[in-house]
Amino acid sequence: MRNLAEQKKIFTPVIWFFAMAIVYAVIFVVFFLGHFNINATIGGYRMYDFSEDLEKVDAYDIDEGDKMAYIAKGSKVLVKSVAVEDLKNNDIIAFYDKVDNEIVVVTRIYKSHYGGPDGVTVYVTHELDSAEYILTTIDSGRLMGVYVTSIPVLGTVSAYLTANNIILYAVLAVLALIMLGTPIIVFIIRLKARSLGSPFPEGVNVNKLKTENLYIYENIREFILSSSMTIDNGYDCDLIYMGDILFGVLHVTNGHVYVNINKDFQRYDNKIDRSGYICIPHAANLESAKKRINSIYRAYFMDMKQSAMARANGKAKRR
Repeated sequence: MRNLAEQKKIFTPVIWFFAMAIVYAVIFVVFFLGHFNINATIGGYRMYDFSEDLEKVDAYDIDEGDKMAYIAKGSKVLVKSVAVEDLKNNDIIAFYDKVDNEIVVVTRIYKSHYGGPDGVTVYVTHELDSAEYILTTIDSGRLMGVYVTSIPVLGTVSAYLTANNIILYAVLAVLALIMLGTPIIVFIIRLKARSLGSPFPEGVNVNKLKTENLYIYENIREFILSSSMTIDNGYDCDLIYMGDILFGVLHVTNGHVYVNINKDFQRYDNKIDRSGYICIPHAANLESAKKRINSIYRAYFMDMKQSAMARANGKAKRR
């Protein structure tokens, strides 16, 4: 695994994507769900926009046993689904009807109901700000539920956003692009940046190493330098030279320190020999790693050392 700072850079956009997806879903449910499907419920709850103008009725003007209610115009109303037989006197109920192919939501105070002609249920209701009884029928499935609460202004915002299909789909698309697209773009950019590495040969960035990896790195580096080899900066790595011959590469990847020996090892089955890829996952593996580096050096590089050092010294003198 990479160090904590690198993990945060990569996975923070992912966390933001899921957080923004939840927020986007909430926005869709609150402002747009009822427009697409008036019957859609979540956990038995649904919302609608309240568009009536009501008068506030003084409590002294309300007869005993009656009830009046005030909901601000432009509010978003939350109702809970309920069976007809569970309705109680003075419940605030909402139901909808279709007028000229448009859905109109009606909010009334329920008093009672009874069976009418042909088995039709007749509801005794009255307006929220009037005690005059109104007899009405509600088509099957159009009783939305009982009033729970209302939030001012949200209904006005929702009505504006859904008044025109161009505005509706434009808002949904822009929100999706900003809230969902932006974290994805940032994630892709950071992922590509990580795979590209540094644009400059700065060597291993020791400031980002964990304590154990820093100890391993410094220990291996000191061991290599003690053998008269030299180390130059590479792209997110250290290049180990024996004279003018590249002996290997020292780097830290996925949370582990590696020494990759620059040698093509031959196997009888023509498969890649991984013996030159030395991983040092823990400080306890340091000594065995040093023995493997020394063994490979003696077996494949020792005979080239003198000539390599001579060529390197010759180039230095010519400069």
